[in-house]
Parts: sequence; C-alpha cells; structure tokens
Amino acid sequence: MLVKADYSQIELRIAASIANDQAMLDAYARGDDLHTLTAQRLLGVETVTKAQRKLAKALNFGLLYGMGGKGFRAYAQAQYDVGLTLDEANSYREAFFKAYPDLRKWHQRVKRQHAPVTWTLADRRREIKQDDYDTVRLNSLVQGTGADGLKLALALLWERRGECPGAFPVLVVHDEIVIECVADQADSVKGWLTKAMVDAMAPLIAPVPVEVEVTVGRTWVGD
Repeated sequence: MLVKADYSQIELRIAASIANDQAMLDAYARGDDLHTLTAQRLLGVETVTKAQRKLAKALNFGLLYGMGGKGFRAYAQAQYDVGLTLDEANSYREAFFKAYPDLRKWHQRVKRQHAPVTWTLADRRREIKQDDYDTVRLNSLVQGTGADGLKLALALLWERRGECPGAFPVLVVHDEIVIECVADQADSVKGWLTKAMVDAMAPLIAPVPVEVEVTVGRTWVGD
C-alpha cells in the first residue's frame, strides 16, 4: 500500500508565522479553514459555495507573494478558471489586504529592505539577485521554509525507521511524502509519518499549528 501525507495549507501557515498576521494566527488557532474564512470576510457571506471558496483560494495563494491586480487577474483565470475584470481583481486585492493587514505590512517591509539575501525560518541562506522582484524574496522565505521542514521530516523518518521496519519513502513531491508498506502496516505507518511531519515543521512555524492530511491507497496520483 501507499500511505500519502501532505501538509495542509502549509504556505499560508508559514506566511502567517513570518508576517505575524493576527487575523491568520487567530484563524489557525481556532482550526478554521482559511479559504472559507477569506470568502466569508471578503464576500460578506456565512455559507460559502464551491465557487466562492475557489475564488478565495485564488486570492490566498495568488496574493501571498505580493502579486498586483493585473497579475492576480491572470493567475485566477489560469489556475482556478475564475474570470474577473481588472477592476474586480483590484477591488478583491484591496479587500484581501484589509482582511489580513499584517500580511501587507510584511510585504512592505521586504520591499523597503530589498535585501540581497533571505533566511528561511530554519536559518538557511539564499542569495537574491539585485534585479529579482520582491516576490522572489517573499517566495523564498515561505517556500524555502516549507522545503526545510519537509527535509527535516525525512530525516526524522530515517532516525525513527525502527518504529516501522520495512516501510520506506518512495516519493517526495512539493509538500507531500509517500511511503510504501505492506497492507497490514498502513495504520501504524500513518501515525509514524504524521508525527514525523508535524514534529519537523511545528518548531519552525510556532505558534501556528501544523496539520497533515493522510490517505492510503494502492496508487498515487499527483495533483
């Protein structure tokens, strides 16, 4: 069997920690789904439809790294099949940063500093070219930290390999780890894998909680 686990909304969780955005921190502390919350706050609704949540996902992931209105409009169409006018894109963008003001302040700090290097939350250094966009700096902090946490999880799996002998990683894809094991070992592997992934990432992004989604099957299909 294949036991597949991926971090839930990890880029948003890392950004919440880096930016110290109180609205995002409070949401994750409550266990809220940030896509649903964004739709509720920006659209003024209580019950969120699939289409509204899809728009919220485009907003959360599209604007996380400082994308402008024009870029967001193209991103929403290309990645989520959400069609917007430029005025709508700009309006949603402004509403998003009003909902998460500390995220905007983090973007502004990075732009002012225009630093030649970035440091992940695991203290990994990356040099930034002077002509790179500030979105590269923002992206490096978040995705770099995510990569660090994932590699630390693999290290913990190796250190704790005696807990699930015979189980071994076969794929690591973005924020997902896939373990192959015999069928009757799947339940214990789920716990083993989840704990390693949480233990690796949690110290990096505290106080934001880490969530891992796990499935078991005979095949793997990438998103």
